Parts: sequence; C-alpha cells; structure tokens
Amino acid sequence: MMARIAEIESLVADQDRDTFLSDIALPHALALHFLVLGETANRLSDQFRAALPQIEWRKIVNLRHLIAHEYRRIDHAELWRLSLTHIPELKSALPSLPPPSEIF
Repeated sequence: MMARIAEIESLVADQDRDTFLSDIALPHALALHFLVLGETANRLSDQFRAALPQIEWRKIVNLRHLIAHEYRRIDHAELWRLSLTHIPELKSALPSLPPPSEIF
C-alpha cells in the first residue's frame, strides 16, 4: 500500500489542479493507483483491518469497485481531492514496516 501511496503522492506533487485534470493521461494514472490501492486493501486480512479501525477500509474498497466497474462515473477531481486530503491521513495511519534487512 505504501508503494501506491507514494505513486499517488508523486503524481499530484507540484501539480496545479486544473492543469493536472486537463492532462490526457495523468488523471487515468491516478485512478489506476487508487484501483490498486483498493485491491490491496480488499486482500488484507480481517485481523489486519480490525487492528486499524481508524482507516475506512470499506470506502477504500468501494472506490476500487467504482473505478473498476463503473469507470464512466469516475470523478477525477474527487480523486485529486482525495490525493491531497485522505492519502496523507492513510499514510500516517498505516504501520511502518521495518527495513528488509530486519525482516529477512
């Protein structure tokens, strides 16, 4: 999830909203990252999600379903807003993983 969050942050960093939204590719790339983020959230164990009740897992997964199945309803301006408001909150709520050298 942290990799997707980093990609989302990278896409919107130093971007003007209107310029970003008028780009032919960037809004779709942003939607794809939200889709993958939602798919990842959907695959997390119930135990993991229960340990982080402050995260609105159902909303993250529902957004993934909207992007995947009702793509004509995607509101790229709303994804832009979520990138600036909720993504930083999600990033700070997720636990930090130790470096790979400490895991293996």
